[in-house]
Amino acid sequence: MMLSQYRVRLENIKDRKRQKAKWEMHLNRIEEQLVIEQNKLSKLSEQLKRESADVQRLEGLSFTNLFYSVVGKKLEKMEKEQQELLTAQLKYDEARETVNDLREETETIRQELHTLGQPEQEYKQFLKEKSKAIADVNTELSEKLAVLFDQESELSIQLNEYQEAISAGKKAIHSIEEAIASLGSAKDWSTWDMFGGGVLSTAIKHSRIDDAKGHIHTAQRDLRHFQEELRDINQFTNFNIDIGQFLSFADYFFDGFIVDWMVHGKIKDSLERIEQMGQDVKQLLHTLEHQKQQIEHEKEKVQVLRINEIERA
Repeated sequence: MMLSQYRVRLENIKDRKRQKAKWEMHLNRIEEQLVIEQNKLSKLSEQLKRESADVQRLEGLSFTNLFYSVVGKKLEKMEKEQQELLTAQLKYDEARETVNDLREETETIRQELHTLGQPEQEYKQFLKEKSKAIADVNTELSEKLAVLFDQESELSIQLNEYQEAISAGKKAIHSIEEAIASLGSAKDWSTWDMFGGGVLSTAIKHSRIDDAKGHIHTAQRDLRHFQEELRDINQFTNFNIDIGQFLSFADYFFDGFIVDWMVHGKIKDSLERIEQMGQDVKQLLHTLEHQKQQIEHEKEKVQVLRINEIERA
């Protein structure tokens, strides 16, 4: 078997090894996160029970329905307890949806791991075969080429990691931009006296609050996936990326959501929060693209060395 054929086979095996190690780590972290989110959900449920006299009715309400059941006067004069209740319901809904997401992801990852087979055993067998092939040829050139092929393979693996992280980051940016658009559609609302019933009230109820809440959840989910990919990069390369606090973004955002939207009668602070997160992700993507280019240049250098060795032979 030619060394170039060994390289193709090696890249395939090592990429599946990488994916298996990656998904195993993801599964462990997701299972840990699932426990955290389940505990959070339980605590939020208890908080809702303490803050509501009508527990059964409350537990059956979505955030949007609760919002409209609470509003009975000008929102600028909403009592602090009502604000806290709405915030708790908002976080409860987010935690519940996140728990469902994590459960689905664990099943998807287990299926993915099953399809990858046993690349560790294949890798051990591959090394035996390659070692024998090099020993049979027993030339200095073969040994040099083998080393260079291995270096190319390692760099290809790193590039795969970076591409996966960049793709996840772009998806997160898209979700954030959708959330910004949803919030921005309400930017000019100066007061909440508009909620006097009728068609406008119903339209805003369904197309603004629900949409914004849903987009924030999607952005949080995609940020969590992006964070997982960044952890993979920190695990398998010499570069180190600052992951930040992506996992807590929704909690941080919703802490100010009620006061911003209801008391101030505008969404300026909410928009600024998510716009800043978008800028942070874009900055990280810029860093990833730059580091990916460095790895590509390193791989090109190794390829040139390999070609020169063959030409001089």
